[in-house]
Amino acid sequence: MIIPKGLELWLSKEGRNIAFHAGNLTKEAVKQNQSIELQSRGYSIEQLCFLNQVHGDNILKASSGGLLGDGDGIVLDKIGLVGLIMVADCNPIVVFDKAKRVLVLLHAGRLGVEKGIVFKAFSLLQREYQSCLSDLFVYIGPSIRGCCYEVGIEALSQALESGKIAKERKIYLDLIEVLKEQFKEIGICDYEIDPLCTCCSGRYFSYRRDRNCGRFGIFASLTEK
Repeated sequence: MIIPKGLELWLSKEGRNIAFHAGNLTKEAVKQNQSIELQSRGYSIEQLCFLNQVHGDNILKASSGGLLGDGDGIVLDKIGLVGLIMVADCNPIVVFDKAKRVLVLLHAGRLGVEKGIVFKAFSLLQREYQSCLSDLFVYIGPSIRGCCYEVGIEALSQALESGKIAKERKIYLDLIEVLKEQFKEIGICDYEIDPLCTCCSGRYFSYRRDRNCGRFGIFASLTEK
């Protein structure tokens, strides 16, 4: 993965639960896991920004570390803070404006994609920071893919129709295909998608594979040029 200058992002170590709300670890153990991830990159726990993720489309701006509130997106526009999105099948997404030096982290599962959280993020960047599409880089981390994401017909709204896969009398949903269509509609060309399916690769936590699993995370921060 080639990361643009000015952006640092990484995935938490495989098997390391970094979420308070999932898995069977104590709060102290989860905080220790978060600290290990941050210290490996020279950050402290006080610099970490995170959300009570609710599968919506609310995006909150971080001005200091800690819990920002209910939402599924974090805006960072200054050096010294690290954003965290926690997932176990949903899409962890980072949007980075290379020119204006601002980033947005998104938790984009089926409901978030359906509600248009990606469109909302790009609208926010253009409205608040006058971002140009040509300056934006997008990264999508490991997530459940069309090979494993079986859904009922009731889950397929018009917004998700492009991701429908019918095989062996079952319906599967390819959210990556939906996201790529959304990128195309917006005009985003510079993006990178991790090839791993969380469910069948076995390398990261997967709620579809194990309902009692923890959460892995994507961390992102702005750095000096």
